[in-house]
Amino acid sequence: MKLISTNAWLAAIASGVLLYLTGPGFDLWPLAFVALTPLILLASHSEKSVRLPVYASFFAYYFVSLQGLRHAHPLMILPLLALAGYLAVYPLLFVVLLRRWSRCLVQPSEEAATVRTRWDRWRAHLPVALVAASLWVGGEWVRNHFATGISVLMLGHSLAGMAAPTMIQIVDLFGTYGVSFLLVLTSVAAADVCLLAMSRRGSPSRWTNDDRDRRFSRGWQTSLPIAGVAAAGAYFYGAAALTHPTAESDTTLMLIGRDEQTEYQQDLGREQQIFAAFARQTIAAVSQSPIPIDAVVWPESMLSGGQPWYIAEEDLAVPEELATGRDGPPLTVPEMRQIISQSQADFVRRNRNIQAAMSAGSTNQPPAIIGGCGIVRYGASAEQFSGIVLVGEDGTVQDTYAKNHLVMFGEYIPLIKSIPVLKEMVPAGLGLAAGVGPASFDVGGFRVLPNLCIETAVERIAVDHMRTLWKRDADLLPEAIVTLTNDAWFDHSAVVAHHLRCAQMVAIGCRRPILSAANGGPTAWIDSMGRVVSQLPAGEAGEIVAKPRIDDRVSFYVRYGAMPASVMGVLWAAGLGLCLLQRVHNRYRRRLDSGG
Repeated sequence: MKLISTNAWLAAIASGVLLYLTGPGFDLWPLAFVALTPLILLASHSEKSVRLPVYASFFAYYFVSLQGLRHAHPLMILPLLALAGYLAVYPLLFVVLLRRWSRCLVQPSEEAATVRTRWDRWRAHLPVALVAASLWVGGEWVRNHFATGISVLMLGHSLAGMAAPTMIQIVDLFGTYGVSFLLVLTSVAAADVCLLAMSRRGSPSRWTNDDRDRRFSRGWQTSLPIAGVAAAGAYFYGAAALTHPTAESDTTLMLIGRDEQTEYQQDLGREQQIFAAFARQTIAAVSQSPIPIDAVVWPESMLSGGQPWYIAEEDLAVPEELATGRDGPPLTVPEMRQIISQSQADFVRRNRNIQAAMSAGSTNQPPAIIGGCGIVRYGASAEQFSGIVLVGEDGTVQDTYAKNHLVMFGEYIPLIKSIPVLKEMVPAGLGLAAGVGPASFDVGGFRVLPNLCIETAVERIAVDHMRTLWKRDADLLPEAIVTLTNDAWFDHSAVVAHHLRCAQMVAIGCRRPILSAANGGPTAWIDSMGRVVSQLPAGEAGEIVAKPRIDDRVSFYVRYGAMPASVMGVLWAAGLGLCLLQRVHNRYRRRLDSGG
């Protein structure tokens, strides 16, 4: 028993270490093809002792990989622990479900006759490689949707560091799920080779719970050719995809990146200082640019400067605290409208001053501004959004986008507004509302899809937005994705690099270049093949002048979504449910047999 437990620990730790070495800082991406091999070997391990090693090892892997989240706030260590604990559940369930499936595939020779039923015979001939890959991808699909979803550290991201991203071009077919599926196939093939070698050696297998040889069914023996065909298919598809012609656009955007330290609740003075720093840098960069700039892009929340963009709806109602005069003289609806109108005029005036300074001494039109900015909408109720505004050449706000996917614990706490005692304790910033649906900004005839903050780290957000716009009018599909983020919270940790990897996969999946403007994060220009064309060094202020190339492809992923992965997710959930029901049934039978 001690020997088995030691092997289980070594195997689980090995998988975690291999995955970590494929990540930022090491980028040993070839290891990704065998990273899950030790974990898959545990599927032939019949002892329950594998559960603790697998869970503990992957908890450590996720905790160390995402430890940069703790820099955002002293209390973020608690959500970090919860997130690592949650993500580690999926590798554990992968091993449990695969082991249950494999029981009829790998059994002592004298017990082979127990496979009697038609279902068991069919299952014994189903390739384990396909089952394992489906189980892993099904779990990834579930975690991309459950509890608002998260895509960071998907298995497929481990290949984002490839110098020539040939093998990851299949993302435009199946999303990052397709790359994950491929990597599980290769890991199963490597595990099959190991198991076969131990069997032919004639010595007792240290991965079994007895000293008897194992019988390997056709389900295991097909893993190598399946993995080979899949890898070859991915390579040749990727090689062809990388040769697809793209056209140069007539639009030039300047991405502004800085590394301004931010606090969770910072005062108005600090917000204005940050705004002024971005304004000075932008004015200097545009005025000195040898080519005309059509639009400048500021990171998340940097355009606010303590002054959000206010919107008055037709059904505007004065909030109770203002109507009753709780914090000052009571306001009427006409007075509220006048205040909002004055605030909008001040906002436009400020924009015009910056644009005039940018174009001083030049005959070029002032560039538009795409900037992260708070948005407050007053209708029947007041709602506050984290948003993006498109400022036209005349300084007016031409379009807005409200962030759809909020950061759990950072921008909202589930159900807290439904608890009267806790509702009043919600700090500023945790009362944000979520926007609904995409936007498409028109910059001189060049259309861009705005994304904000974590939305590129939840892959389905950008893909769903592109699909929605494609269904509305395929001829007006955005030609690039502009993503604005503030990653200064994470203090130059690996979280920033993981965020960039997510954006690379989104660029391939949507077949659109991504222009990322960040504060303390990945200010980068990524092409529609997922290649980083240009990137600012970490911790440095600077600009990237991007003239993104237009890719005319509408990917299968955008057209039809993650259909294969969704089927696997449903089957994964069904399999987990059956396992739980069987567990309850077995406990009930044992109680009856014991007379309880």
